[in-house]
Amino acid sequence: MRNLSLNVALMTGFVICWSSGFIGSRLASQAPLPAMDMFAWRFVIATSIAALWWALSRQRSVTLSGWLREMSVGALTMGGYLLFVMLAVGEGVSAGSTALITAQQPLLAALLATLWLREQMPIASWIGMAIAASGVALCVAGDWQGAGSASGWAYALPLLSVISVTLGSLLATRRPSGLGMPATLTAQLGAASLVFLTAAFSDGQLAPPGSELITWQTMGWLVVLSSFGGYGFLTACLRRVGVTAVSSAIYLTPPVTLLWTAWMFDERIDTLQLGGMALALLGVAIALIAQQRFRHIGDWAH
Repeated sequence: MRNLSLNVALMTGFVICWSSGFIGSRLASQAPLPAMDMFAWRFVIATSIAALWWALSRQRSVTLSGWLREMSVGALTMGGYLLFVMLAVGEGVSAGSTALITAQQPLLAALLATLWLREQMPIASWIGMAIAASGVALCVAGDWQGAGSASGWAYALPLLSVISVTLGSLLATRRPSGLGMPATLTAQLGAASLVFLTAAFSDGQLAPPGSELITWQTMGWLVVLSSFGGYGFLTACLRRVGVTAVSSAIYLTPPVTLLWTAWMFDERIDTLQLGGMALALLGVAIALIAQQRFRHIGDWAH
């Protein structure tokens, strides 16, 4: 029971903090600093804090292979995932359409986990994820119908984002580095910093953050909630419950984001979206309960 409560708490923290990234992107769009520069500084600051945490902690020394493995994970789950999302939005793909495409990551993760990691999934889990996917589709149906300002090829960018975060999650699960959390976050955030610094300099000179209050408020939001919260909980959940369970929880981020934006920005939630939220919650609950029971049966059989 204690393990179940801890897993639920970790997964809840993951969903909330992962959803905060979408809110942070909305806040970043209102700041005077260009979004690509904002994200580059975000990861530089977060890396510096993680490195200080690591230096003050009494963690054992790291191996070069473990360090490079965590950098690869960070480059995929942080750098590639967010970069392709930002490029898609920059090319005119709406936020709702981007959310719809990236929220299908659990299906790809479950398929690859079954084929690559040999994780077994009960049929009820597949049914639950299908229900959750339907709920996500309802949440952004209106936005999807109104999309169309972007070129056709731009819709491949969120798909690349899905592939990137899925491969990074599988790498973290299949080949754990054994590094402690401070060293892990330093390596992953450092890799994401390199990705966004390269992207920022490719567009020209990296602009300084400036002194505007909204810039630093947004930066604090992105560093604390999205970077340390989102990816800290992601790492902890991947190590405890595996790729499939974590990926299923991603279905909850669009509904949570909708509620959050409605509260912060007074955006209206219609009946279709409420129905989508209910479906997403139901589907994730079915998938996670089925997987939990399947694991208990497997443990009993052994």
